Amino acid sequence: MNVEELITLIDTAFEGVPQPQDLTLHVAEAHDDYDYGNDEEYRRLDYRGRWQDVPNEHIKACQSALSYLDKVGMRFYLPAFMVWYLRYLRTEEVWSDNTLYALGSYSHNPGLAEYQKQRFSLFTPQQMRACAQFVKFCAKDTTGFSDDYFAQTIYDGYWFQFDTPE
Repeated sequence: MNVEELITLIDTAFEGVPQPQDLTLHVAEAHDDYDYGNDEEYRRLDYRGRWQDVPNEHIKACQSALSYLDKVGMRFYLPAFMVWYLRYLRTEEVWSDNTLYALGSYSHNPGLAEYQKQRFSLFTPQQMRACAQFVKFCAKDTTGFSDDYFAQTIYDGYWFQFDTPE
């Protein structure tokens, strides 16, 4: 699957998912900085609308936010991050594999594994397949821009089970 086909798959799978109201992108990024007392202020910074239209500047500025999002936030922001990552993978825009790392299963750590399971609990089979295809794409990226070893490990250990045609 090439980049454009994968972007189309992600776009279709996540079409119409609701935007989070509480734990939003800028709030999650603030939590990464141990700032828990100003959520309302950070919420005002967030884009309101479809995930497909989240500004690139927000994604670039909040690359650590994915680790702090709940299940509603993951389902809304993860596709935006995946598409952004695919579009800008080989540029200085992407300075981290946080998008890929947010898809880790953490099966070696029961607490983190349960946390991840909960964060993906709202995802449909089609959305899980889109995530699996994203991980698979990163695993096959031999350019050195993606952590292909990590991607292959999580694909083989977890995501492969969702990589089935509907």
